[in-house]
Amino acid sequence: MGIHKSHIIAVILNVGLTTQMAAQYHTQVGLGNYGAVHSFYINPSLSAYSAYNWQLHLAGGWANVNNNYLSLQTPYSLYRLPNNVPRVYQTESGNPRFDKSWLRERINGRDKVAALGLDAYGPALSFKLKNWHLGFLTEGSVNVRLNDLPESLAHAVFKELDSAQGAFSLFNPSGNNVIGPFSVTGNSRAALGFNISKSFKLDWNRQVLGGITIKKVWGFQGFHMSSTGMSSQQINQDSVLISPTNIQMLEYGSQPGHGWGIDIGATYIFHKKDFKRHGEYAKKHTKYFAKLGFSIMDIGSVKYTDATYRTVDVRTSTGVNLNKTYTGTSDYQQALDSFMRAFGTYTVSNGNAIIGLPTRAVISADMQMQKYIYVSAVISQSFRSQKSEHARYQSFLMVSPRYERRFFEFSLPLLLEYDYRSLRMGASLRFGPFYIGTNSLMSFVNTRKMNDADIFAGIVLSNLSEFSFRKQARNKSKSSKSNSCFAF
Repeated sequence: MGIHKSHIIAVILNVGLTTQMAAQYHTQVGLGNYGAVHSFYINPSLSAYSAYNWQLHLAGGWANVNNNYLSLQTPYSLYRLPNNVPRVYQTESGNPRFDKSWLRERINGRDKVAALGLDAYGPALSFKLKNWHLGFLTEGSVNVRLNDLPESLAHAVFKELDSAQGAFSLFNPSGNNVIGPFSVTGNSRAALGFNISKSFKLDWNRQVLGGITIKKVWGFQGFHMSSTGMSSQQINQDSVLISPTNIQMLEYGSQPGHGWGIDIGATYIFHKKDFKRHGEYAKKHTKYFAKLGFSIMDIGSVKYTDATYRTVDVRTSTGVNLNKTYTGTSDYQQALDSFMRAFGTYTVSNGNAIIGLPTRAVISADMQMQKYIYVSAVISQSFRSQKSEHARYQSFLMVSPRYERRFFEFSLPLLLEYDYRSLRMGASLRFGPFYIGTNSLMSFVNTRKMNDADIFAGIVLSNLSEFSFRKQARNKSKSSKSNSCFAF
């Protein structure tokens, strides 16, 4: 039971309120015409329309942090870390000092959400074999999310349940305070996938692309905690009366879980009919007029055989004096443990758990406006409930103008992300084999006030033998030999 309570309080406090984080990835790179391996994560059919005969992804990663409760407002730019921090903000040993007062609450009457997403992209390969495109990918992922934590409870935890700090100031002192259902979920996994895609030629240079990726998935540690909600009534400054409630906890992953996943997708490459392609059209639309795609990603699940289910029932209304037992304390495990021992009925059982992958639908469109100018749009809609125990990526909508050449690409996406909760502008750059970008540009422009952060980066090699400078070297060598023979 101690483990159960430790997880609940650690997740709510440490993950949900102070390191709040979330999920997204490098969509704008994957929609380009030079990102076959990136397209694996958007639509498995897009690799069939690649500018390269082969492409090798060496390593990459993505990280995202967001919440709607706390913002970090520092008195100096974070670019001064770690060695150029003003002396007044250093510890005695010279290390950067953190002050909790830099965390500013956003009090607006809304329930609080937070999420973390960390993805590691390992080696991946896409190559052409006759009329087929084949490939493989490796990836690892960690996701944690907190949903619908009541603002009054979030504020109380943030203020360490200390009335001297005003921890209970958001509770109604003269009536009931309803704490609705909320949940905390975390999971981790790794996958090895095989991709196959093919282009089917149509009239007027149109094409239909089809693709599928089959993944072997290994699941690691995870948990899910949910509360049915409760009501509380403040009796005096530090005492509350809590109504009956139910808290459930699922833990798994002490032994790896095993499962399978499938991505399926199709893309339509559209050109106008030949007799409608006037001179200007041919200059502008050198690749296509539009590239339209639809995919369903991460269909599947992971089975764990070591799951532990814990349930805590508070079956009668219970009065709790927080200040008497936990005066000025930040030991929330002790607080929760004491509460459950005194008032809760605890049950535990073991069995199997089926944890679904982050299934989602992705609709994409990419239009060529000029020879090197494109505008793309993507909507990614999760099929998983925000409060479910399954893995989940947040839904988002993106529109992104892009300048694209073979060795250089730059885009400025505009996103309605975090389950369509926040409007953000991003930026991404591909230069030679390197790519880097963010879906939250302002976090890097103004590091003194951060509500979220997002970054991705990696390195990709493509058709090394066909790099233009090598071609030029060979042509120069041939020309030199030809001239020498003629002179002789």
